[in-house]
Amino acid sequence: MNRKKLLMFALPILAIAMVSALTYYAYASVTVNVNQPIDVSGSLEQTIDCDAGEVCLGEMIRVDNSADNERTISLRETGSGSDIDVSYVGKLELTTKDTETWEATEDRKVDLIYTLVGEEFNTEVELESGEVLVYALDHDDRFVNYASVIKVEDIDGNLPYSEDWNLDADPNYCDLNNGFDSYEHCNGAKLWIVKESDLGEAVDGVYPLSWANMNAYLYETDLIRYFDNADGQITIPAGSFVEFYPQFSVDNYAPDQTRIVNIYVE
Repeated sequence: MNRKKLLMFALPILAIAMVSALTYYAYASVTVNVNQPIDVSGSLEQTIDCDAGEVCLGEMIRVDNSADNERTISLRETGSGSDIDVSYVGKLELTTKDTETWEATEDRKVDLIYTLVGEEFNTEVELESGEVLVYALDHDDRFVNYASVIKVEDIDGNLPYSEDWNLDADPNYCDLNNGFDSYEHCNGAKLWIVKESDLGEAVDGVYPLSWANMNAYLYETDLIRYFDNADGQITIPAGSFVEFYPQFSVDNYAPDQTRIVNIYVE
């Protein structure tokens, strides 16, 4: 008797289970492989000795973007306190070139340090008497209508400027696409060192260049970008990268102690 009751009680439960199984036609199982296109490498653990009152340069950190579209990252830091100012700079070599082939001759070359991101574009470079550091704006017919230049001290806004052909040069400067250059960055801004006496009369801050001493000029070995903002925001083109160096400006009255500054790539 008890056994029969148990069997009868089990039947409705089985019926409910069968009804539940028929509430959808089918299901799909999707495996999602997440690929992170932002890769950070370089000197991610570094120790710097810096005297109070000095400006000290850290070691290189690199951020790669392997995505098919541009990505914007932000740099920020903690632990610096009020007596250490942290900025982010890039390095560029300028060199003499054979102006027929545009290959580097290295008769003379200098290293340039420049602001990568910040509210003011600053540079550090060794100039000889009568020289000036300029930003060269190219045109599509750059070998006929040579670049006009802007003194770096007069730069206002992002580099390259929106009217600069090199912002989206086609053919670009990678892999000898333009017949001359094989740079690591395909688009960007050019910085040169020229004779200041070769600058003509400026129109709206833009100078024509006479090219009277073009064999003595120091030209770019890569294209650069500068991001004019206080938020540490940097845009990396698709398939490209950015290298930066943390720079520490220590207050004269900073105490004698060890400080850990953490830099975040966000």
